[in-house]
Amino acid sequence: MGMFDWYRPLGPLDCPVCHVPLLEWQGKDGQCALYVWQQGEAAPVEQACDEEYKRPDTMKLARLPDSFSIYSNDCLKHWITAKCKTVAGVWCETQIEEIIDLKTRRQVN
Repeated sequence: MGMFDWYRPLGPLDCPVCHVPLLEWQGKDGQCALYVWQQGEAAPVEQACDEEYKRPDTMKLARLPDSFSIYSNDCLKHWITAKCKTVAGVWCETQIEEIIDLKTRRQVN
């Protein structure tokens, strides 16, 4: 298992097919340092690791790319990805991009 970051989009997001709340989001387009990114903030709001591994000075300077993808495994029937965008370094947009049926491995329209 590789490293990743955690993401907290604004507002509730649900699986568009099952309507299951999508509460936990991960992604690998950021620093992959177990940072916790909150939509609307430029820098991570925390680092989800043991205290001895946290690097607050580095975390304050971390920024997301102009666009990035995140994914949720909360729906047991679908793999959900979302496309996110930043403006002036601040995460400002999250839109569900792809829904994959886990049984058939095919994209849901």
